[in-house]
Amino acid sequence: MGSIMQTPPTDHHLRRPAVIVLDDDPDIAQVLRIRLERDGFNVITAPTLGELEAACRRALPAAVVVDLNLGCHDGLQASELLAKLRFRGPVFLMSGSDERVIGAARRHGETLGLSIPGIFHKPFSLSMLSAAIRASVAVPDDPDASSVAADIKNGIIRPYFQVQVDLATGKIVGAEALARRVPFSGAVGLPGGFLPIVERAGLWCSLTERILADTAKAIEHWRESGISPCKISVNLAAVNASDPDFGLTAASILNARSVDPKWISFEVTEQTAMSNTGASLRALTWLRIKGFDLSLDDFGTGFSSLSVLHAMPFCELKIDRSFVQRIGNDRDARVIVKTTIDLAHNLGLLCVAEGIEDEATCAALAQMGCDRGQGYLFGKAVDAATFGNLLKSGAIDIPCKTPPAAT
Repeated sequence: MGSIMQTPPTDHHLRRPAVIVLDDDPDIAQVLRIRLERDGFNVITAPTLGELEAACRRALPAAVVVDLNLGCHDGLQASELLAKLRFRGPVFLMSGSDERVIGAARRHGETLGLSIPGIFHKPFSLSMLSAAIRASVAVPDDPDASSVAADIKNGIIRPYFQVQVDLATGKIVGAEALARRVPFSGAVGLPGGFLPIVERAGLWCSLTERILADTAKAIEHWRESGISPCKISVNLAAVNASDPDFGLTAASILNARSVDPKWISFEVTEQTAMSNTGASLRALTWLRIKGFDLSLDDFGTGFSSLSVLHAMPFCELKIDRSFVQRIGNDRDARVIVKTTIDLAHNLGLLCVAEGIEDEATCAALAQMGCDRGQGYLFGKAVDAATFGNLLKSGAIDIPCKTPPAAT
């Protein structure tokens, strides 16, 4: 089945973020449509899976809301359809089933590679659903493909840096470069508003090169300001990971700023690595030979994680937030995370946990022996100047770091 990123966008679809609501109850669908349209979304209702597929191909959905309890089908089939369509936006699940069932449905969707940031047990607050969608997809201005291309070229889309810390000491050891859209108004736009357009318009190469170039510029500036840089992770799309010439492009970008490849780690998801296995293996191996690090991102969310880990020359393994954020109340998640940490160490890899948002999770991961952490507990993504100031401090006071030995 083809990707939903095949149909050219129209001006109508790009004026406001499109949200597809899959619900076979017309009254509920109508209530959701009225509320979400009032809040600035273009809402398309779909009572069946066939209409969901048609809507995905016709529109540019920024998010999809799925009712798990459909007449002839179920929400699990909807998740499978969205995965086959390669939908990359957020999916929100709603149901009258008990919370354990909804949680299991969420895990099913996440194993398919879907992003499911919210689940809603009926009856629920419409304002909470709208706020959750807005937090995931809203941007200050609704861009079209040409404006996104111009924003990439002109540096309106640029990297923001989210810190990574050593969980034993609190020392700042790295950061992930995350794409943000920062127009002249100064309001920061999240990637949910422009990444679907990047994919549809074939702008991944331009975006990756922009993020890498701005990251190299930031490292150069930090160094010239007397600030010791740290390793920065840059995300690779499938088109980059399978491009035999990308390594030369990356090296050229760094050479222009006299930045050593040792300061860059490319993050690759399992799906990216497996999209063209032979080409990806060659391209990623070439990057390692040239001194770049490689990180396997979102580990555990696909079906071939171990195969990818065995085949590709990774240096680091990142545990997906869907497991990290459950270790406080889910025994199975704790076992999976601890096993993953041990697996990484046995293979000689660093292990990074993403999505750490509270002290208890941080402490549990430190106790399990996880090397590094990333998440809102340590700080949100910030611009290069702000991150440079953070680097000056050298460390973050975190509650889970190992206390000094008694003297």
